[in-house]
Amino acid sequence: MSMPSTVGGGRSDLPTNPNNERIELDKTGDEGNPHPDYDHLTPAERCYMEQKHKIDMQKMAKVANKSHRDRIQDFNQYLANLSEHYDIPKVGPS
Repeated sequence: MSMPSTVGGGRSDLPTNPNNERIELDKTGDEGNPHPDYDHLTPAERCYMEQKHKIDMQKMAKVANKSHRDRIQDFNQYLANLSEHYDIPKVGPS
């Protein structure tokens, strides 16, 4: 059993053209499809995933623009606007 010889000691699994020159595969994927892992999805699923990705990116950009101080101020304002249903009502002759 002899192993097939490769010219130049390189990989033999790369495709070659008729002139026996190796062709490097493009590893970036299709330029028109930003998510090559969506190829197996239906058009509706692909549209949903792309829209979800777009919304997630917008949310992350919005959060990234706020400083810690701004987030704390917003949270304190949210807490101040809550109803006080959790307070113990005054009952009795105190």
